[in-house]
Amino acid sequence: MAIKFKPPLFKRIWFNRAWFVKQLKANLVALISLVTAVVGLSYNSWRDHQNEINDNMRNAAFVVLSDLGELQTTVNYAHFEADNARGNPIDGWKHVIMIRDLSRLLKPEAKKAGETLYMHWQSNWQSLDQDKQTELLISSQITSTRKAVLSTIDSLD
Repeated sequence: MAIKFKPPLFKRIWFNRAWFVKQLKANLVALISLVTAVVGLSYNSWRDHQNEINDNMRNAAFVVLSDLGELQTTVNYAHFEADNARGNPIDGWKHVIMIRDLSRLLKPEAKKAGETLYMHWQSNWQSLDQDKQTELLISSQITSTRKAVLSTIDSLD
């Protein structure tokens, strides 16, 4: 009795090329639709994530710009007018802290500028009403921070 050679079971069941090509032709539109849907969903999710990041940065930047303006007003009243009501350096702390905290949400240049402003304010706020150099240093850092924040806004998609 002669034994006939049969291909292994997995080759008989696993892959039938003719059947595969027939199924591919029959379902080509569905496969293209599936790929298109997955790519579209992936892009949409990525774009939504980018929009959320940009929106957060934009909102933080506007608040930082507002606080920079308030801080500059405080510096001007404290130094040039010696007005303790409108130029109280203690009130400047709330602006400086808000600027430092929110600038962390922005680009690295703005974050660094916010930290530098905080450090300059921390070491010089007490002599703001008496020392011209202190006023120049803090005003210069406010301007640098403003430029860094505006650069962040300009770079958003």
